[in-house]
Amino acid sequence: MPTPSAHAAPRGLAVVTGASVGIGHATASALEKAGYTVIAASRRLTTAPPQATGTTTHQLDVTDADSVAALERTVASHPTPLTLLVNNAGIPTRAATIADSDLADWRGTYETNVVGAVQTTQTLLPHLLRHRGHVQFIGSTVGRVPYERGAAYAASKYALTALVQTLRLELNGLPVRVTEIAPGMMRGDDAGGEFMRTRFDNDPQAIAAVYQGVDNPLTPEDIADTVVWCATRPAHVDIDLLEIRPLAQAAQHKVHRTR
Repeated sequence: MPTPSAHAAPRGLAVVTGASVGIGHATASALEKAGYTVIAASRRLTTAPPQATGTTTHQLDVTDADSVAALERTVASHPTPLTLLVNNAGIPTRAATIADSDLADWRGTYETNVVGAVQTTQTLLPHLLRHRGHVQFIGSTVGRVPYERGAAYAASKYALTALVQTLRLELNGLPVRVTEIAPGMMRGDDAGGEFMRTRFDNDPQAIAAVYQGVDNPLTPEDIADTVVWCATRPAHVDIDLLEIRPLAQAAQHKVHRTR
């Protein structure tokens, strides 16, 4: 699906959470190229590249009410109206069985991946309602089919799916579109990305085993391209859900490997 050119007409203000790395970073860049003015919000601030004149950074912790309120004030004072919110902020958990998992991981993951998305959406929804906006959530295929030693993360993504589907029902008849994008096997910015480094405690051999023989996992840019495509459909078209996997991954446990 082609990404609109950098000379596309202005499309409004987009807020992307978790924008310092991975999908969030790629999405902020893709939206700027598509004609959006972008606020790239994240706990760890990064400097926008020189060519990204339409992107500014904003420090944000989605689990902190004061931090989210500060984001809302920035949006309210911005000269460009908010038309898109991409709820991407999320954290993984270390691989562990339910019997051996750390309850702190469960609480932290749920607080960021679910409650953080609720808090950000609640706070910015009035702006989106005023400007026929769109709210997107980055979920996961694990939010429908779990895998062993990943229950805490999977549970948070199942909950996120319930959030998205409920929001879609509750906003029916109002001028806000709601979308979930659920990626499958994806390789991050470097050796597996931050997600895999956390999951496997920075064990390069364990990370390499996940991708062994899979020549083309998804990339953050693939998901960013999809975010832009969903956002730029006509206003009457709502992409409720897109599940995206690499061609090699037919299902959660069905992966073609060449070696």
